[in-house]
Amino acid sequence: MEHHRYDDISLDTLKARPGAKWRTFPADVLPLWIAEMDFPLAEPIKAAVRSRLDADDLGYPAAAAYPTAAGLPGLREAVVERLAARYRLAATPDQVEMLSSTSAGFGLAARAVAGPGDEVLLLTPLYPPFKHAIETVGRVPVEVELVRGDDGYTIDFAALEAAVTPATRIMMLCSPHNPIGKVFTRAELTQLADFAQRHNLWVVSDELHADLLFDGEHVAFATVSESAAQRTLTLYGPTKAFNIPGLRISFAVSANAGLLKRVKAAGAGLAPSPNSLGMAATVAAYREGGPWLTDTLEYLRGNRDYLMNFVRERLPEVGVHTPAATYLAWLDMRRTAVGETPGKTLAERAKVGLNEGSSFGKGGAGFVRLNFATSRAILSEALERIASVVAPRD
Repeated sequence: MEHHRYDDISLDTLKARPGAKWRTFPADVLPLWIAEMDFPLAEPIKAAVRSRLDADDLGYPAAAAYPTAAGLPGLREAVVERLAARYRLAATPDQVEMLSSTSAGFGLAARAVAGPGDEVLLLTPLYPPFKHAIETVGRVPVEVELVRGDDGYTIDFAALEAAVTPATRIMMLCSPHNPIGKVFTRAELTQLADFAQRHNLWVVSDELHADLLFDGEHVAFATVSESAAQRTLTLYGPTKAFNIPGLRISFAVSANAGLLKRVKAAGAGLAPSPNSLGMAATVAAYREGGPWLTDTLEYLRGNRDYLMNFVRERLPEVGVHTPAATYLAWLDMRRTAVGETPGKTLAERAKVGLNEGSSFGKGGAGFVRLNFATSRAILSEALERIASVVAPRD
């Protein structure tokens, strides 16, 4: 493999960072858990942030002071253009609402279109903050476990049908799916859209990882049919693909003006708009960050393939499907001797910090989630540590 600048990332420099990734585990643990990358930021993003600082301008964004304003000039337009060009999701700037995060957007949507005690369908295992967002606003999460087969995960449509009750109001979709890295096919999404229409369900589709695609095609759920477009709130943003999660910015998009109005009202006074640095970084990412993202995706693809080969050759007792998107690997440790809490065991014995699968809901127990968005050397060291302690179950 040719040398890449990401190969030169300094572990000592990373360890000096004060953020959650490097401060949650003890210092001797390599943290490959929370979904952020160890890579340098795109230069256009850094330049955009610097320009605001050089101008001594950290004032209120327009949308924060005047809710009817459009925020940073060009921001909504950049989102609209990107969604249309990449995913054929047509929208206008007034169909884009700014959010601090997609999980916050999900909570607002639950407040907007479901009442206390109403139910929300989740396809699990699933990124834990989505379930927490529902519970925080007093709605009831109903977990429908995805079916794990030899070639990947599929939707259990019979279980979905059985889970619907008179109290069901929303179906939540994570596409591409976190943590399993699944890219849903158009056929699967069409069947989900038919299901939602038959049961008159709103759909919240988190498509935050759409830009982190290796294989297949990302189909925006709202493009599947006109019915899907009218009942769907699409959540999207730059924080994962461009590695700016600390800037707290994402977007809710819908062709249904009434739905957007209800979501906006649900957050009035409670959910402030993103800050000016996040807005500036987003415009720079979407307008000028393409080359950086292409380069980063190629490095991530190499890491993904390295990880898959390592697990299959050195850890045959560990189950894994190749993620088609995201920089997350979902590892099945149930045939190993690491016990019922493999994340805890690997942190203690292998000194590698991963996400415990049980926190992702039904279907997660016995799994761990590994973030491979780091240098090849750090990834290799972490895998060697895991291999040194993982053995088949007796």
